Amino acid sequence: MRRTLLEAALSVLQHDGAAALTVRNITDRAGCSTTGIYTHFGGKHGLVEAIFLDGFESFDESLTPHYHSGDLAEAGRAYRRWALANPTHYLVMFGRAVPDFEPSERAAQRAAVSFQFLVDAVADATTVPGDIDPPAAAYHLYATVHGYVMLELVGMGPADTGSLDELYENGLTRALRHRAEVGLELP
Repeated sequence: MRRTLLEAALSVLQHDGAAALTVRNITDRAGCSTTGIYTHFGGKHGLVEAIFLDGFESFDESLTPHYHSGDLAEAGRAYRRWALANPTHYLVMFGRAVPDFEPSERAAQRAAVSFQFLVDAVADATTVPGDIDPPAAAYHLYATVHGYVMLELVGMGPADTGSLDELYENGLTRALRHRAEVGLELP
Protein backbone atom coordinates (compact mmCIF):
# COMPACT_ATOMS: atom_id res chain seq x y z
CA MET A 1 0.00 0.00 0.00
CA ARG A 2 2.88 2.35 0.78
CA ARG A 3 4.32 1.94 -2.72
CA THR A 4 0.87 2.32 -4.30
CA LEU A 5 0.29 5.61 -2.48
CA LEU A 6 3.73 6.91 -3.47
CA GLU A 7 3.12 6.03 -7.11
CA ALA A 8 -0.33 7.65 -6.98
CA ALA A 9 1.13 10.85 -5.51
CA LEU A 10 3.84 10.94 -8.18
CA SER A 11 1.20 10.44 -10.85
CA VAL A 12 -0.96 13.27 -9.51
CA LEU A 13 2.07 15.58 -9.39
CA GLN A 14 3.21 14.63 -12.88
CA HIS A 15 -0.17 14.88 -14.57
CA ASP A 16 -2.08 17.45 -12.55
CA GLY A 17 0.52 19.51 -10.67
CA ALA A 18 1.08 20.43 -7.04
CA ALA A 19 -2.28 22.19 -6.65
CA ALA A 20 -4.01 18.85 -7.27
CA LEU A 21 -1.85 17.00 -4.74
CA THR A 22 -4.56 16.45 -2.14
CA VAL A 23 -5.14 13.48 0.11
CA ARG A 24 -8.43 12.82 -1.71
CA ASN A 25 -6.87 12.93 -5.21
CA ILE A 26 -4.01 10.68 -4.18
CA THR A 27 -6.23 8.08 -2.56
CA ASP A 28 -8.71 8.19 -5.45
CA ARG A 29 -5.85 7.43 -7.83
CA ALA A 30 -4.53 4.71 -5.49
CA GLY A 31 -7.98 3.19 -5.04
CA CYS A 32 -7.98 3.32 -1.25
CA SER A 33 -9.39 5.37 1.59
CA THR A 34 -7.72 8.51 2.93
CA THR A 35 -6.83 6.53 6.04
CA GLY A 36 -4.00 4.90 4.08
CA ILE A 37 -2.05 8.16 3.80
CA TYR A 38 -2.40 8.86 7.51
CA THR A 39 -1.54 5.28 8.45
CA HIS A 40 1.57 5.03 6.27
CA PHE A 41 2.79 8.63 6.19
CA GLY A 42 1.01 10.64 8.89
CA GLY A 43 -0.50 12.89 6.21
CA LYS A 44 0.30 14.57 2.92
CA HIS A 45 3.52 16.19 4.20
CA GLY A 46 4.85 12.79 5.25
CA LEU A 47 3.99 11.37 1.85
CA VAL A 48 5.87 14.15 0.03
CA GLU A 49 8.80 13.66 2.40
CA ALA A 50 8.80 9.94 1.54
CA ILE A 51 9.01 10.88 -2.16
CA PHE A 52 11.93 13.19 -1.29
CA LEU A 53 13.76 10.52 0.75
CA ASP A 54 13.07 7.66 -1.67
CA GLY A 55 14.31 9.90 -4.47
CA PHE A 56 17.65 10.47 -2.76
CA GLU A 57 18.08 6.75 -2.15
CA SER A 58 17.49 5.94 -5.80
CA PHE A 59 19.55 8.92 -6.99
CA ASP A 60 22.54 7.89 -4.88
CA GLU A 61 22.28 4.27 -6.03
CA SER A 62 22.71 5.57 -9.58
CA LEU A 63 25.62 7.91 -8.92
CA THR A 64 27.77 6.37 -6.18
CA PRO A 65 29.19 3.52 -8.31
CA HIS A 66 30.69 6.21 -10.57
CA TYR A 67 31.96 8.17 -7.58
CA HIS A 68 33.64 5.04 -6.22
CA SER A 69 35.26 4.30 -9.57
CA GLY A 70 36.53 7.89 -9.73
CA ASP A 71 34.64 8.63 -12.94
CA LEU A 72 33.12 12.05 -12.29
CA ALA A 73 32.18 12.48 -15.95
CA GLU A 74 30.10 9.31 -15.88
CA ALA A 75 28.60 10.38 -12.55
CA GLY A 76 27.51 13.59 -14.27
CA ARG A 77 25.94 11.60 -17.07
CA ALA A 78 24.23 9.31 -14.55
CA TYR A 79 22.87 12.42 -12.80
CA ARG A 80 21.12 13.52 -15.98
CA ARG A 81 19.91 10.03 -16.88
CA TRP A 82 18.41 9.60 -13.42
CA ALA A 83 16.72 13.02 -13.49
CA LEU A 84 15.21 12.43 -16.93
CA ALA A 85 13.98 8.98 -15.90
CA ASN A 86 12.57 10.31 -12.60
CA PRO A 87 11.49 13.89 -13.32
CA THR A 88 8.80 14.13 -10.65
CA HIS A 89 11.11 12.81 -7.93
CA TYR A 90 13.81 15.18 -9.15
CA LEU A 91 11.54 18.20 -9.06
CA VAL A 92 10.34 17.33 -5.55
CA MET A 93 13.96 16.93 -4.41
CA PHE A 94 15.54 19.89 -6.19
CA GLY A 95 12.84 22.05 -7.70
CA ARG A 96 10.29 22.71 -4.97
CA ALA A 97 7.59 21.00 -7.04
CA VAL A 98 5.37 21.08 -3.95
CA PRO A 99 5.66 24.70 -2.79
CA ASP A 100 4.31 24.13 0.74
CA PHE A 101 6.67 21.21 1.39
CA GLU A 102 9.60 21.95 3.65
CA PRO A 103 11.91 18.97 4.29
CA SER A 104 12.30 17.96 7.92
CA GLU A 105 15.70 18.08 9.56
CA ARG A 106 16.04 14.34 8.88
CA ALA A 107 15.26 14.82 5.19
CA ALA A 108 17.60 17.80 4.91
CA GLN A 109 20.36 15.72 6.49
CA ARG A 110 19.70 12.94 3.98
CA ALA A 111 20.07 15.43 1.13
CA ALA A 112 23.33 16.64 2.70
CA VAL A 113 24.63 13.06 2.76
CA SER A 114 23.99 12.85 -0.97
CA PHE A 115 25.97 16.03 -1.60
CA GLN A 116 28.77 14.77 0.66
CA PHE A 117 29.16 11.76 -1.63
CA LEU A 118 30.02 14.20 -4.43
CA VAL A 119 32.36 16.22 -2.20
CA ASP A 120 34.19 13.02 -1.22
CA ALA A 121 34.47 11.95 -4.87
CA VAL A 122 35.91 15.34 -5.79
CA ALA A 123 38.36 15.14 -2.89
CA ASP A 124 39.40 11.64 -3.97
CA ALA A 125 39.98 12.90 -7.53
CA THR A 126 42.17 15.78 -6.40
CA THR A 127 45.70 15.19 -7.63
CA VAL A 128 47.40 17.68 -5.31
CA PRO A 129 45.75 18.01 -1.90
CA GLY A 130 45.34 21.64 -0.90
CA ASP A 131 45.13 22.86 -4.51
CA ILE A 132 41.36 22.59 -4.56
CA ASP A 133 38.54 23.17 -2.10
CA PRO A 134 36.46 19.98 -2.55
CA PRO A 135 33.16 21.43 -1.24
CA ALA A 136 33.47 24.47 -3.53
CA ALA A 137 34.52 22.37 -6.52
CA ALA A 138 31.68 19.91 -5.87
CA TYR A 139 29.20 22.77 -5.57
CA HIS A 140 30.36 24.21 -8.89
CA LEU A 141 30.02 20.83 -10.59
CA TYR A 142 26.62 20.23 -8.99
CA ALA A 143 25.37 23.71 -9.95
CA THR A 144 26.45 23.16 -13.54
CA VAL A 145 24.76 19.79 -14.04
CA HIS A 146 21.71 20.86 -12.03
CA GLY A 147 21.27 23.96 -14.17
CA TYR A 148 21.40 22.01 -17.40
CA VAL A 149 19.01 19.35 -16.11
CA MET A 150 16.50 21.84 -14.70
CA LEU A 151 16.40 23.77 -17.97
CA GLU A 152 15.79 20.54 -19.83
CA LEU A 153 13.10 19.31 -17.44
CA VAL A 154 11.13 22.56 -17.60
CA GLY A 155 11.43 22.75 -21.39
CA MET A 156 13.70 25.78 -21.59
CA GLY A 157 16.27 24.21 -23.90
CA PRO A 158 16.16 23.31 -27.56
CA ALA A 159 13.50 20.81 -28.60
CA ASP A 160 16.08 18.63 -30.36
CA THR A 161 17.22 15.87 -27.99
CA GLY A 162 20.52 15.57 -29.86
CA SER A 163 21.21 19.22 -29.17
CA LEU A 164 20.36 18.73 -25.49
CA ASP A 165 22.71 15.77 -25.30
CA GLU A 166 25.48 17.80 -26.90
CA LEU A 167 24.85 20.88 -24.74
CA TYR A 168 24.89 18.80 -21.56
CA GLU A 169 28.07 16.98 -22.54
CA ASN A 170 29.78 20.29 -23.38
CA GLY A 171 28.73 21.82 -20.07
CA LEU A 172 29.86 18.78 -18.11
CA THR A 173 33.18 18.67 -19.97
CA ARG A 174 33.81 22.36 -19.35
CA ALA A 175 32.98 22.07 -15.65
CA LEU A 176 35.33 19.11 -15.30
CA ARG A 177 38.02 20.76 -17.43
CA HIS A 178 37.97 23.78 -15.14
CA ARG A 179 38.44 21.44 -12.21
CA ALA A 180 41.35 19.76 -14.02
CA GLU A 181 43.05 23.13 -14.36
CA VAL A 182 43.10 23.45 -10.59
CA GLY A 183 44.19 19.91 -9.74
CA LEU A 184 41.22 17.59 -10.17
CA GLU A 185 42.14 14.37 -11.90
CA LEU A 186 39.89 13.40 -14.78
CA PRO A 187 39.27 9.88 -16.09
